[in-house]
Amino acid sequence: MNTLHNVMSCLHSAIRASSTLAAAFVTSGLLLLAACSDAAPVAEPPVIDLPPADLTLQGRDFSRVRSVVELPDGRVLMTDAIENSLYVIDLQTGDVRTEGRAGEGPGEYWRVDHLYPLGGDSTLFVGEPPRLLLLVGDRIVQGLEPVYPRLGMGRTGETPWGVDRTGRVLGVAGFAFQPRSGWSRTHADSLYILLSTGSVFDTAPSEPDTIARVGGQGRWGLARVSTVAQMGGREVTMNSTLVSPLASEGQGWLFADGWVALAHPDPYRVDWMSPSGEWTRGDPLPATRPEVTREEQCLAISRRSGAECDPDLYAGWPNRVPPFTMVVDQGWNTPGGTALHPGPHGLLLIRRTPTTAALETRYDVVDRSGTLRGAIRMPEGATIVGFGVESLYVVQKDEMDLLTLSRHPWPAELGD
Repeated sequence: MNTLHNVMSCLHSAIRASSTLAAAFVTSGLLLLAACSDAAPVAEPPVIDLPPADLTLQGRDFSRVRSVVELPDGRVLMTDAIENSLYVIDLQTGDVRTEGRAGEGPGEYWRVDHLYPLGGDSTLFVGEPPRLLLLVGDRIVQGLEPVYPRLGMGRTGETPWGVDRTGRVLGVAGFAFQPRSGWSRTHADSLYILLSTGSVFDTAPSEPDTIARVGGQGRWGLARVSTVAQMGGREVTMNSTLVSPLASEGQGWLFADGWVALAHPDPYRVDWMSPSGEWTRGDPLPATRPEVTREEQCLAISRRSGAECDPDLYAGWPNRVPPFTMVVDQGWNTPGGTALHPGPHGLLLIRRTPTTAALETRYDVVDRSGTLRGAIRMPEGATIVGFGVESLYVVQKDEMDLLTLSRHPWPAELGD
């Protein structure tokens, strides 16, 4: 299997280097195949342990951190979904205060969601139901019209997959060949990746552009499950639609500088779109993908729902463990539980799927040429929730499921 992967990767790289697809096969022919068959196996990238923290917030725990954004003065903004608060935190002094409050008035929100750095000292804060607030420094200064209707994201229940400094938003919409469960993202056969042509700062709506279409989780198959529960002294039938916890999908992220990363699970690669709309197709990335045994199925079920292992309850298990899937075991600390995180220096971090042979949390680091720089191995219970100019912000879960916030230097081995 690995040999075939290497040959196909070699062929793909050689064809890209040729002027045309036809010329690649006519001029290279069997010589190209011979060269690829003799090529050395693709080396696994270096795996770097997360460097020790240089700052840790002492004496203050959190419950479910959604996101962290670093301000120019070194303080951070943070949202906590359980405590339903937007915090301003100084890790140097230990000072923690809240900004805004629950409500419907100016500068208020019902539920906190994610934060998106816009560049400089500006941050976009997304609340629920759809509510957008602009922060300058550590203060909410303006409410904005929700961008969701412009991207159809209100129908899919998704928050943006990134916002750039001009206010453009990346969204996602599900497509199914047969209408299923309200066309939700998790049940869709494929996903349309949508980039707004307008800005959250505009007063008039605009239609988004579809910049890509990727496979959805629903293409692996859906299982419909009915359960009977006692409610108000009578039996009520509850219907649900399940996808395999190892059902993969394509995922995207819009960086503040306008670049879009599009991660594909099969073959595992990252494509990049520049702010001008030009695409760079990434080569297949090295990834160990074990066979999906019952042990792998049980691990995936336990991480997704904590339920008893019953693989037959789900439809469409893949043959191999995908490199990344939706991440829901840490409380959706990325929009929609995506495996993608923006990192320092415009790098993309991809949270890999744990396997029985590699249970640790690990993030692959991919640059804008689509090259895998290496991977960051996390301590047990640790998750990346944000980044700074030269740092990563991490929460560490204790035995009570409480979270401690810390800042860690960016690993020098992974470059800039």
